[in-house]
Amino acid sequence: MKQTSKYAIVFFAGAIFATAGSAYGAEAIKTISAKLRPDIKVSVNGKQLEASAISYNNTTYLPLRKAAEAVGGKIELNGKDINIVTEIKPASPGTNNGNTSSNTNNSSTETTSPLEGKVLYEWRDFAKYIREAKEGFAILTVIEGKLVVVYAGTNFIIKDNIDDYYDSKNDRTYLTEEFLLQILSKEDLLNLNKFQLKNNVISPI
Repeated sequence: MKQTSKYAIVFFAGAIFATAGSAYGAEAIKTISAKLRPDIKVSVNGKQLEASAISYNNTTYLPLRKAAEAVGGKIELNGKDINIVTEIKPASPGTNNGNTSSNTNNSSTETTSPLEGKVLYEWRDFAKYIREAKEGFAILTVIEGKLVVVYAGTNFIIKDNIDDYYDSKNDRTYLTEEFLLQILSKEDLLNLNKFQLKNNVISPI
């Protein structure tokens, strides 16, 4: 219970921090210096959350997507707005918008992901390579309602379900080759494991 309460505080603090820019306008947006805190371990019901915490101004923050998924929710992005969904919404009768997050068991209602067949790389493999080969840090975070990779002082905005795939079953985030080529060279990517999405199942190439 103590761990769960601690997590809830971190989760909601992170949500408030991430949406501050859109809530108060462009004037509130500013660059800050925060500390990456791998020494902070956060657990949900005894299971450790695999996400890097960030410490700023005596407050600890976590990536919203990781935090939401850990408590059975999900993140919905609409422009600059972030919606944290904690209950599964039933699909509208007679419609199929390709949203596979409804947890339906009827495979006939699933549509092919735009990421099917594309070369994908696992986020943590990528971040580890940045640390070891480039001696730097890359952070996966939410800025103004958008999922962003921050590296070397540049924000690389991720187009949801086009540049990334989140495997909720195994708690893994994958990024497309096209997206990562904005950050690393083709030669750098040769050092990373490749994956592919087929029939909504992620597997090594």
